[in-house]
Amino acid sequence: MLTLEFLKKRMLMPVIFIILFSVSFLGGNLSELWQGYLRILQSPSVLISDYLRIGGFNATMFNVSTIILINIIMLHRLNMKMSGPMFAGILTIAGFSFFGKNIFNTIPIYIGIYLYARMQRLEFKSFMIVVLFSTGISPIVSFLIFGGPWSLYVGIPLGIVVGIITGFVLPALSAHTTRFHKGYNLYNIGFAMGIISMFYSAVLTALRIDFLVGGPTSEAFHNELLILTIIMSLTFIASAFIIDKNVLSKYRVLTQSTGRLVSDFIRDYGRAPTMLNVGLMGFLSLLVLALLNIEINGPVMGGILTVMGFGAFGKHPRNSIPVMTGALAGAVLMPAYSLNEVGMAIAILFVTAVSPIAGRYGFFIGMFAGFLHIIITPLTYVFQGGFDLYNNGFAAGFVAAMMIPFLEAIKKDKIEEA
Repeated sequence: MLTLEFLKKRMLMPVIFIILFSVSFLGGNLSELWQGYLRILQSPSVLISDYLRIGGFNATMFNVSTIILINIIMLHRLNMKMSGPMFAGILTIAGFSFFGKNIFNTIPIYIGIYLYARMQRLEFKSFMIVVLFSTGISPIVSFLIFGGPWSLYVGIPLGIVVGIITGFVLPALSAHTTRFHKGYNLYNIGFAMGIISMFYSAVLTALRIDFLVGGPTSEAFHNELLILTIIMSLTFIASAFIIDKNVLSKYRVLTQSTGRLVSDFIRDYGRAPTMLNVGLMGFLSLLVLALLNIEINGPVMGGILTVMGFGAFGKHPRNSIPVMTGALAGAVLMPAYSLNEVGMAIAILFVTAVSPIAGRYGFFIGMFAGFLHIIITPLTYVFQGGFDLYNNGFAAGFVAAMMIPFLEAIKKDKIEEA
């Protein structure tokens, strides 16, 4: 039974699943849904593959809700409590299920991580944060099966084996990449996956295989996705006040956090303030899109859900607005870039990966971080070839690595002078 206490502990995740699953059956028939879903499963899925264009609205919502359900069941079977990182992971999975993730290309990655846990003689659930974010590199599985020049007899085993190997090496690599940016890149696993994707990109380039096969996006379902985002955001905000009428005073404390890894808002500030923050981050995303006159497509919806998810794991308006402002300035001032490009539009949302820099060093330093991020992001896409869906996490790692040593040196000097 979906009692209030149950939903509080699960951070409304069953409600989100029910909403998305129900929406997938509105305004269509089962035959069209199934045909669209098959097109999604057979897509190469590299950046940027908008499932709304490939499979249609109903099939995409079915894909999103199916992926959410699988991960909710997995967490339940492992008897794991909902934490900030896990909440962020599930909503990020939901977001990227609009443009790159499906059940077919995620399972091999999970198997690889499971095998790594067995080799290390550790419990699989001890790697759950890595598991939830690992599927950002799942397009490599789909591309090798459906996008390469070989037959399915070669592609299917090749894609599955490469996916398993990728999952196997990811936990160890992601543990070390945190040191590179010192916790100021919230999309740390995206940075680790970017490194792996660079290797795959180099190999395919050497073999003269064209892998930049991402297609156009679809803005045909902007109104439906706008309404859906508003409903979800309002649900989180209303639930926060129902659970705790004094949530505003506690929320002010949350916004003083820098957001640096690992900032588990559920653990540190409670579920009600975290729910409020998740809902407000949803509305902040919509406000940014409205100011820029950007319509919602699959990748943009992925950005919205990711921002909301990380409202439990490091992001809040106080540390996000500065980096968004800097990213907007970069997109406007740099002649080579345009807000009309899909990559630039979603980068305005995903730039919040470096929001801990603003939380730690202030508004103007945060603006510079956002500015730097927006001009680096298109270059990192070329390096990793579209196999790392978390390309902005790849770019954010370099931004933090460039800025933090210098900022820490200045901060240290000021402390010594004082």
